[in-house]
Amino acid sequence: MNTWVPALTVNVQCNNNIKLLSNSRETMNVTFYIMSYQTKKQGRNFNMSAVLAKGFAYHLKRTSYNESLRDQQRLLLFRLVNMINLEQELAAPMVMSYLMGWGDTYRSHWYTPIYCSSFVSRLLQAFPSLARRGDITKDTEANWNERYDSDMNKSTIDAEMPGPLIVPQTVETMQ
Repeated sequence: MNTWVPALTVNVQCNNNIKLLSNSRETMNVTFYIMSYQTKKQGRNFNMSAVLAKGFAYHLKRTSYNESLRDQQRLLLFRLVNMINLEQELAAPMVMSYLMGWGDTYRSHWYTPIYCSSFVSRLLQAFPSLARRGDITKDTEANWNERYDSDMNKSTIDAEMPGPLIVPQTVETMQ
């Protein structure tokens, strides 16, 4: 029996041979390979306690007894972090990203900020009853209630932007 699957070849557009892996040594090997590939273990940094002990010994040799305790502790932490960074393995794409000044992350596009205050002001203009009662004065409450009653029968409102803003039929449905 051939393990070639025509459906995979057509849909994925490449040649694929498949093999059923049941509970066996091969399944364990594939799982171990995938997990070690995903976690990307750091080979040189497997003994972090030895690196920290080496950094601590260096700190004890270089620190004079005339310094204050706070400065000694700050310097100890600084030296230990530097020792860890010195021994850390870095991936080539990450190094190139830093050298080129591209930063920590890759973004395929720029995000546009959406400010909540403009949205809330439009929402309060359309539905004044959503405003907190402490913000409503007596003379504007009558106008707002009149506008609110006329807006209750509409299923869409014009927000002075391209396209209508679709809202629920009544405010009570939102509660």
